[in-house]
Amino acid sequence: MKYMIKTVLLGFFSTALMASGTHDHSHGSMKYGVGEPGKGIPDRTISVSMRDTMRFVFDPQLGELRNGETIEFRVTNDGAIQHEFSIGNAEEQVKHAQMMQEMPDMKHNDPNTVSLAPGESAIISWKFMGSDTVVFACNIPGHFAAGMKHKAAIGAD
Repeated sequence: MKYMIKTVLLGFFSTALMASGTHDHSHGSMKYGVGEPGKGIPDRTISVSMRDTMRFVFDPQLGELRNGETIEFRVTNDGAIQHEFSIGNAEEQVKHAQMMQEMPDMKHNDPNTVSLAPGESAIISWKFMGSDTVVFACNIPGHFAAGMKHKAAIGAD
């Protein structure tokens, strides 16, 4: 009986944590298709405004990315609804969008993705590597389809 109560309680708390809709944990061994978290002094700093017009506004303009370049993105939700800023390749963004369809209230605070409520800000430092096309996306259901995305090529260093 004592073990059954512990099992039931453990199951309850595990389910409650899973249902909370947050996604805030370490991706220490995670591999990304277009780079890795940036370390040290960035090569560039770019402000990103997320707007309810379903657009990202980069200041200064993002332009082409260089292989090995580290950019610090200062991301602000200037809208009145929740938005997300995610860095990945096309395949990663499709997988992420599918996950968000299943759990639309999921919040992210990961090396390559942040979810921000209106007025919130966050910083993502990212070192771009490889030759894939980078897709910046808001994968909150409906936002990407409405145009909240931006693509940039990684060029030679």
